[in-house]
Amino acid sequence: MTSNALSSVFNFRVVLILIETVIIYFLYDYYQINLKIDFTIMSIAIVFPLVFSITSAYQRRQEAINIFAEFRNKIIDLTNIFYAVEKIEKDDYDKLYRVLMEAQEILIDYLKKTNTTKEFHALRQKRKSILILIDNYKDLFNEREKDSLIRVKNELFLTAEKIRGIKIHGTPISLRKYCLIFIYLSPLLYNSQLIVARTTVGADLEIIISLLFSLVVSFVLMALYNVQDYIENPFDQKGLDDLKIDEMEVNQWESLNEA
Repeated sequence: MTSNALSSVFNFRVVLILIETVIIYFLYDYYQINLKIDFTIMSIAIVFPLVFSITSAYQRRQEAINIFAEFRNKIIDLTNIFYAVEKIEKDDYDKLYRVLMEAQEILIDYLKKTNTTKEFHALRQKRKSILILIDNYKDLFNEREKDSLIRVKNELFLTAEKIRGIKIHGTPISLRKYCLIFIYLSPLLYNSQLIVARTTVGADLEIIISLLFSLVVSFVLMALYNVQDYIENPFDQKGLDDLKIDEMEVNQWESLNEA
């Protein structure tokens, strides 16, 4: 957990921006580059788009939690409705439960991986298998039970499609690239202002303080970008704030076999 926490903030981008900040700071100091730039530019050009991007990624995570919980509940609903049908035996229930567990496993494997379009096609094939399995018992259903089973089955796979939509449609890539580019350019903006503010009184101390301030600003901006980057995919189990899929999935003990 500690290593994940550190890696979510510290990475090569942080090192790169800190090195860039030091180099630009001393170049500006050496050549006495005195550009008066309003710090509000930072808010407009970097901070606002970055905060918007983080908010968007967080909202996607929250939506993913709700939809995955829906998917989980639909599995339980479908098995309960099926088992409640008169003349459905325990073995019949077990067949449906196993197929649904396979569908859930396929979905979870798909969410945790990248570039897995073929795996999701396997889930769509599983949808057909579940329909055929239910159809094999259609003579045992009345119209209300049949409608309920088909409706819940369709809702189950609709939630799977919604989860896939969240996975493949992230926050705008152009906005994230824009934020990253301007973060790398940011030392060119505020370092000049810090050089202008420095006087000859206590010059060594002012150099240290202004350089530290530059490094802090660079670190904060890039750390925020890294946080956004880690919550961008709430399924891959790499970030601290990813979905706790192993705790949310339907487990074997929820089967009637474990009742």
